[in-house]
Amino acid sequence: MKINDQYVTSESETQALPLITTCFSDYEPPFDVVAAVRGMLSSVPPKYLVGMSEVVLTNTAALNRSRRRDVTKSRKRKVRQAAARGLYHPAWNGKPARIEILVDNTLRNWSAFFLWSSFVREQLLGDVLFHEIGHHIHYSVRPEYREKEDVADAWKVRLERNYHRTQFSWLRPIALLLQFVLGPAWSRIMKSNLDLMLKKGYTSRAEHEESVKKYNPQD
Repeated sequence: MKINDQYVTSESETQALPLITTCFSDYEPPFDVVAAVRGMLSSVPPKYLVGMSEVVLTNTAALNRSRRRDVTKSRKRKVRQAAARGLYHPAWNGKPARIEILVDNTLRNWSAFFLWSSFVREQLLGDVLFHEIGHHIHYSVRPEYREKEDVADAWKVRLERNYHRTQFSWLRPIALLLQFVLGPAWSRIMKSNLDLMLKKGYTSRAEHEESVKKYNPQD
């Protein structure tokens, strides 16, 4: 369906899942983003999606002029919506909660050479989708009294881990083999990599703290 030079399609999932809607203007994603998001949503326990009606996959050009100028707040800083990768819209004025993912911003600076890998491209989409679902969990399912971005990042790590267990189950035997061969060094190597990612700014401190729990025997 073409509306105001924008191609709009929608695809309903099972009742437990939000509607997946695409609204792109002069942009074509380099892979099937609807199928990728569908798989990710299917891995989320239904109780965490209650009250969420829709996931909108869009791009910057599809935003109207007013929205391109609008700003949102992230860690007490103002960010233009047009520069965001994802946005969470909580339920308001009788309208249910929804998520928007700006696919062009999410995949920017990643060439087709890297995006041929389903693991890479779904990691990029998942970073945004699971973070925004984390906001939904924090806002309407399980509130916590701390920085909302930290809560969303922690939930992102948990939800991504669950997704990888189901979608990339072939990685688990490899990880177990390396863990067996390397012994205690395996945990040290993994924690060292996580520390490096934090130092380089690839992950937030909340993501780091949630991730290293997996490699702490006492946890």
